[in-house]
Amino acid sequence: MKWIALLSMMLLMPGYTRASVVILNGLTHNHSIPTPATKVQGTIKVKNDGVKDSRILVYRQDLVSQCDQQAAYPEIGSHGRSLGTGLKTNVDERVITTREEYDVRYTIEADPNRQPGTYWEVIMVEVADPVREEAHSGIQVSSKVRYAIQVIVDIGPVEGPPLSYEKVIYEKLSAEQSVLKVVLKNNGAYGARTNVILEVYDSNGNKLKTTQPNTRMLYPGHCSTFEIPVTDVPKGKYDCVIIADTKKDLFGSNISLQIE
Repeated sequence: MKWIALLSMMLLMPGYTRASVVILNGLTHNHSIPTPATKVQGTIKVKNDGVKDSRILVYRQDLVSQCDQQAAYPEIGSHGRSLGTGLKTNVDERVITTREEYDVRYTIEADPNRQPGTYWEVIMVEVADPVREEAHSGIQVSSKVRYAIQVIVDIGPVEGPPLSYEKVIYEKLSAEQSVLKVVLKNNGAYGARTNVILEVYDSNGNKLKTTQPNTRMLYPGHCSTFEIPVTDVPKGKYDCVIIADTKKDLFGSNISLQIE
């Protein structure tokens, strides 16, 4: 007997090899407006790179990231800084012919009741027809491709938000791989794309390593978990400095790290 499994996948980058439909102009759309009385317009450029027509579904959801939890996509209006029903698209679904490029247009209605700060929502672009592949075990897997395009609106002059370190955990994934998980919270009114690095020092104060920046978006009142690989650090005890850079402010934390 052949069993059929249905999997739904969130894609975080447009270059997914099996996706016939791709997003050409990025998965994050930022808008800055002086007052909440300003209307916003934008475009998501969609292209069908496949050999047959594809039907896309377009809908909206919130994006929330509670501390030490995975990101979730609840219904719109689930939190105070959701764009809610003010974010509208020109289509809910459309058939895109092969090699066609199509503009999904969106508008954000003015709302004088919004206070200064960052508001956001995601526009989902889902390919209705699943991607199919046959597994060796006889299980037929059907995967649907969805893109989550973040639409972000900053109202008023952007201020650097205060950040707090909520949790720092060293986790050994295997005998050869380990990671430092840093949970940061945005305690301000504006979002910030934040870079996090780790500086590693020996007992004599000599810097041994600076990791590559790990970049994530921190939304107001929400958290993000930054994972820093420490696989190539030899076993031992080290003094470390975690640095979070919002491009407006730096937030540091000193830790003692035991690599096992």
